Amino acid sequence: MVKIILKILAFGFFAQACLFAQFGKNKVQYKYFDWYYVQTKHFDVYFANDGETLAEFTTHAAEDALAKIQESFKYSVNNRITVIIYNSQNDFQETNVTDSYLSEGIEGFTELFKNRVVVQFHGSYKQFRHLIHHELVHAVMNDMFYGGSLQNIIANNISVQIPIWFSEGMAEYQALGWDEDTDMFIRDAAINEYLPDVQNLSGYFAYRGGQAVFYYIAKKYGKEKIGELINALRSLGNVDAALKQTIGLNLKEF
Repeated sequence: MVKIILKILAFGFFAQACLFAQFGKNKVQYKYFDWYYVQTKHFDVYFANDGETLAEFTTHAAEDALAKIQESFKYSVNNRITVIIYNSQNDFQETNVTDSYLSEGIEGFTELFKNRVVVQFHGSYKQFRHLIHHELVHAVMNDMFYGGSLQNIIANNISVQIPIWFSEGMAEYQALGWDEDTDMFIRDAAINEYLPDVQNLSGYFAYRGGQAVFYYIAKKYGKEKIGELINALRSLGNVDAALKQTIGLNLKEF
């Protein structure tokens, strides 16, 4: 049962929760936010003024997405995940969770310092559900590979390196499976011979091409191979070795 737990001020929340994060002192903030949060079994969902409906939607969408991700990965998260919601792009661009400038093309992000998911609402609940699912894949992978925080990486000397095509492609595959837009994009790139090799997938190709990689593996070898692959990467720390152990091919052969 979702309960409203606490009302706190925006600056107090970010200053106390993220005192040692690298926040941008020069990022201009035009609005004053009153922050609230609701709790579910696995999430603390923060929302600002007039965000109650979005928060309610997020609690259900997040728990549903997490259940699917954990089933696919054969893994259960060890730590609660914070989700911070902004009602619009303008509000989202004022966030202090990152000191980086957030361009219009960025709809959400997951930071590793405390494994917090930050998302914005664009007006489409379908797209918002996809965005939540995508970012939660990153949060679960952070928990799985890095213990859910930057401090844990440093304390335990964790050195697993995940290529961008793997992380973004996995997030898109988990959130969408396969979709018409990606199908058209990949077909055009293949037919017109500008589709990079897997290890060279970057930028937008990291999303669409990476998604295609995992869709192909699931179709050819079975969906259970996705969970086996990510667990092999967790234990071996190397995509090449994880592929070899899971499907019998290294990256070049694949």
